[in-house]
Amino acid sequence: MPKKTSNSPKLTFFLGKGGVGKTTVSTAYALHASAKRGSKVVLISTDPAHSLADVLDVKLKSGMQMLHGVSRAKLSVWQVDAGARFREFLDEYRDAITNLVEQGTFLSKSEIDSFLETTLPGLAEVSALLTISDLLESGQFHEIVVDTAPIGHTLQLFRIPTQLARFLEFLELSGRRDEVLAQHFGGRAVKRPRVLDQWDAVLASLRAALSSRQSKLVMVTSSEKFSLAEASRTARMLKEEADGQIAEVVLNRVVIRGGSCKRCQKRAREYAEALKFVERRFPKADILTGEDPGAPIIGAENLQRFGEHVFDNKPLRLKLPRPKRTAPVEFEAAEWPVTNTQLTLTVGKGGVGKTTISGGLAYARRERHSRENLLICSTDPAPSLDDLFGQKVGPTPKPVLNDKHFAAVEVDSTAEFLAWSRKVKRIMSQSLAMERGGLHVELSFEYEMISALLDIVPPGVDEIFAVFKLLDFIESRRLALVIDMAPTGHALELLRTPDRLVVWTRLLLKSLAEHRTLPLAQDLAVEVASISQRARELAALLKDNKSASLFVVMLPEPLPDRQTGRLLESLRHLKLAPQAVFVNRILTEKESRNCARCGLARSWQLATLSRLCADKLTHYAVPDFAGQISGAAGLRRLTKQLWQIQ
Repeated sequence: MPKKTSNSPKLTFFLGKGGVGKTTVSTAYALHASAKRGSKVVLISTDPAHSLADVLDVKLKSGMQMLHGVSRAKLSVWQVDAGARFREFLDEYRDAITNLVEQGTFLSKSEIDSFLETTLPGLAEVSALLTISDLLESGQFHEIVVDTAPIGHTLQLFRIPTQLARFLEFLELSGRRDEVLAQHFGGRAVKRPRVLDQWDAVLASLRAALSSRQSKLVMVTSSEKFSLAEASRTARMLKEEADGQIAEVVLNRVVIRGGSCKRCQKRAREYAEALKFVERRFPKADILTGEDPGAPIIGAENLQRFGEHVFDNKPLRLKLPRPKRTAPVEFEAAEWPVTNTQLTLTVGKGGVGKTTISGGLAYARRERHSRENLLICSTDPAPSLDDLFGQKVGPTPKPVLNDKHFAAVEVDSTAEFLAWSRKVKRIMSQSLAMERGGLHVELSFEYEMISALLDIVPPGVDEIFAVFKLLDFIESRRLALVIDMAPTGHALELLRTPDRLVVWTRLLLKSLAEHRTLPLAQDLAVEVASISQRARELAALLKDNKSASLFVVMLPEPLPDRQTGRLLESLRHLKLAPQAVFVNRILTEKESRNCARCGLARSWQLATLSRLCADKLTHYAVPDFAGQISGAAGLRRLTKQLWQIQ
């Protein structure tokens, strides 16, 4: 094992909305910091839809590995496999967990073990913290750089220590069952299990590491209003929930001087406005800038130079290859697709414009079916429907665009979970009120145990309770539902969740059946059976192309193209067939004719589009509109122009 460093490692988190170049900036920083200081740095990715390998243009194996062939840098990289990392944790602590829970509930060790074997959402955030804990304990590195998932799930990561503390309280309560019963019937107390002391130490280490004294939070944003608004909301939530303070803001992909190009002149004005916004909203943060070269920044050498540009304020000098087109690309004018299915879903990497395309699909459908009730819903923990419609959108459906038949809603999954947990507590309370004697003591303890567990808002609640809320909308009244999904990794988790819930509830029902004589178990079984039935209904609905339409959204750039390829492969495994792929923000020949930067960007776009023609999917091209799409006028402009890629 490498020699431990003498001081506690520094933690640097890169946060930001999807698509702002967070992975590019965090990788550039890690390379630059290691080379400049001669220090040992590790870069980890906590995003379920990893792109470290794409940015570095290397093949990364499972686990941590040293990046070779990089001048002066001592950088290790690790794309965390959430499932594998969590299984390692379970293998180490399985017996301790099952013994504690077995002591505290009427579930047997084999039943608990079955639950631990099921794959539930939320592993990405938990596994990220487990990995950070491992690296802190190893003491091998001077700095740990974290390329986080898109903002909504990064906020979950910072909430986990509080939830972990509650889970430890739950396990400690489990371990006290024998003590409670012994005190009731006469007996001796039981010592606190050693594993809880070990986890307390891990929790203390994580809390110290995530504190402002040991960690640095870097917000990455673009000059776009969507990104700036989300960066501001995130900073406020981090301050309120985790006492987190943004130390640096990187304004990335900006144009500082527009020259004679009208498009670049507009982007330069946007940058000037964004700079004022950041200075006003982040008065204590250092503001850094990353210029847009008009081409993807790929490979360690270019990333290291980009790091010098952003973090040392040096001129941007990159070795950018010219892209190669594999086939001619032709565009044919097309109408916006209008779906007739009850469900319409959009999926894609963060920052590709899913919310805008979802709005376009909903708007085009409303234009065609004026008497139909339509609801657009966001399942993203960091939604942007407010920005799209230019009005407040909350957890209760409200009309938008002054149209009583067109409503929008942003699912508050945490609130949905807490409402459900209160319902389950009422069921248990009513059941236990009927019990007497020694059994009453035992089941009162069951109530205390399960209540403690229900007070924990688990990672992954977004996917599970977003599923339930979607079913509520579908069942409540006859309407068409357009769903603006979370970014790729967590959207896939949501799409997998109905089938997983069926497996999980089947296990729970089987366990409860062993205790059918207990009113508590009977009442809980009714609630669990309802969840199972609803999960099966949604799973069937998603796979029925007469009931659900799925659209993929991407950008015409090499990195999003690779990620979209992996997304399409995952959808095939889930037996979900996209109706079409939207390729967003296409530059025209006229826009890019007299500008070196825009001309280079268009050549990369055409090279990416030429590779798309090889598959059999329908591809629509959406223009790169000047300004943000917002309100009725913006959606009307969006839906009046579309091409099909030939």
